[in-house]
Amino acid sequence: MKTPRNENETPPDVQALCDPETGTCALPGAAQKSAGSSAEGPVGEVLYVGDPMCSWCWGGSPGLRQLEAEANRRGIPFRVLVGGLRAGGGDPWNERFKGFLRHHWEEIAARTGQPFSTRFLDRAEFNYDTEPACRAFLVMRGMLKEMPGPETRAYDVFASIQRKFYADGEDPTVASFYESVCAAHGLDFKVFLSRFDHADAKRATANEFQEVRALGVSGFPTVLFRGSAGLEVLASGFAAGPRMVEALARATKPVRGEA
Repeated sequence: MKTPRNENETPPDVQALCDPETGTCALPGAAQKSAGSSAEGPVGEVLYVGDPMCSWCWGGSPGLRQLEAEANRRGIPFRVLVGGLRAGGGDPWNERFKGFLRHHWEEIAARTGQPFSTRFLDRAEFNYDTEPACRAFLVMRGMLKEMPGPETRAYDVFASIQRKFYADGEDPTVASFYESVCAAHGLDFKVFLSRFDHADAKRATANEFQEVRALGVSGFPTVLFRGSAGLEVLASGFAAGPRMVEALARATKPVRGEA
């Protein structure tokens, strides 16, 4: 758990933490760097790296759906990984921090057209800890893998968590938040509850955060393509769907001389 900042300390400015120019929410204290070309894993897959409580990830959701649809059309796996944007939280829930969030959410809503409700900011107390939401998604993603059906449903679950937080103003740090999400996607909420607070889920979530950092990702949303030449960045920060689809086409274009 991070140590809370002093009540009188000004929160990170919008430019430093969530950049309106690039549409990126950066990990605290992380320097931006390129994805490592030697990262190991299956060849020929799209990796979307985000956080359910990352505002630019929600803002970019329509474009990411377009990219996912194109990947599915071409038979390219589309994986969703969570990075833990503000794992542990710790920011004082004061007027300065809430003002920072309000400005930022209104800015993204105006740019992307995505719905944001600021009534969440009327809460008297809240710890902006994104680890529980990341863990909940990881648990539900695992439950989906145990069921018959397309793996593409994972992004639907991810987006459902985002919508319930940003558009509906509900608290994703509590387990009850996920009852309606499970119901909407045919998942057993009792099974979810049995796994959500288990040490294995917490360990797996921490491991995924490390996996994301090993990929060289330091801000969200980030979209990568893992091909025969290694990792290629399709988007770093907010990007429209057509731009990401074009980037995928370039990344998968055969090199001259290949069959």
